Amino acid sequence: MRRYLLLIVGTVLWVAADQWSKIAMVDWLVIGDLPEKAQNISSRVHVVSEAFFKFRVVGNPGAAWGLFRGLPDSLRVPFFVLISLVAIGAIGSLYHRARDDQRLLKWALTFVLGGAIGNLIDRIRTGYVIDFVEWSYYEHTWPNFNVADVAISLGVGLIVLEMILDRKRDDEVQKTAQPPSA
Repeated sequence: MRRYLLLIVGTVLWVAADQWSKIAMVDWLVIGDLPEKAQNISSRVHVVSEAFFKFRVVGNPGAAWGLFRGLPDSLRVPFFVLISLVAIGAIGSLYHRARDDQRLLKWALTFVLGGAIGNLIDRIRTGYVIDFVEWSYYEHTWPNFNVADVAISLGVGLIVLEMILDRKRDDEVQKTAQPPSA
């Protein structure tokens, strides 16, 4: 059980932060209740910086950057729930197989799992993911996102870093294992 303490506690913290932030933003910015359809959300906008940063609640019925948002609800919601459950199972399996020295990988998987569960809760509850952070650089706008998306992105970044570090460690081991050239 101790082996999974990081996974459990870290995941719970990410899910709690994600769900709390979404509830807070919906309560603060959404006019009325959340509608059945994502495109019908009526949200006020809180401008932090006109050129760079705003809060606006939007619903994302698709995946990253709205992929597959055009699928009918009867296909889209079960599809994304199933994909999320498969991903959660895969993350659990990867965590279980991670070596003790792969601490960075364990942290990364915790981040990704927390984000995946946070967005899965939205999909089950509303049929879409609630996003509220809007970043831009003047007229160039990044797709809206949420705390779960941040967790997933950080986790993926840490996985890439772990892969790079593993490769360097493997290269160093091979160099020390080779006999010197004559």
